[in-house]
Amino acid sequence: KRFDEVHEDTINIWYSQQYLFTREYFARSPFIPPISLIYDIYYLIRMFVFFIRRNIFDKSLDREAKVFRMIAKNKALLEEWREFEGASTYEYAHAQIRALKDASKKSSNGSASSTKEKKEDKTKNHNQINEDMENLKEVQDNVSKLSSTLGEMKKSRNQNMIAKINLTQ
Repeated sequence: KRFDEVHEDTINIWYSQQYLFTREYFARSPFIPPISLIYDIYYLIRMFVFFIRRNIFDKSLDREAKVFRMIAKNKALLEEWREFEGASTYEYAHAQIRALKDASKKSSNGSASSTKEKKEDKTKNHNQINEDMENLKEVQDNVSKLSSTLGEMKKSRNQNMIAKINLTQ
């Protein structure tokens, strides 16, 4: 594998481990083992009460419960989120497959086409650099014009203030 691929894999592994550690932190009991049994029994009873409350009495969810993911207020919104997530995943997967197909086509075309592409890329890069330099010169000219205009405005403002001061005296 190339360095970039290894680096990307490392980042993905790190993020998944970071997620697991965070999830474990939110799920574990805040007390040490002898006391945690009492806490676990309390939490189990609490979950049971809110389960009954939610299903039988049709009341809202527990306000003090730790929420790690977004919960929709109504089921229609939840379905919309699922559809969006599914469509995004589908689109992302197809984009990745297209990128892999394009990469395999480029590698199968041979070295002759790759050297030709390299020459074209160098020409494009050279043209881009020239355009960037021209744009930079234009920006520098505009900045110098702007600074000179601001200097003139400051001078005229100072002269106007001096004239007003002289008139009031």
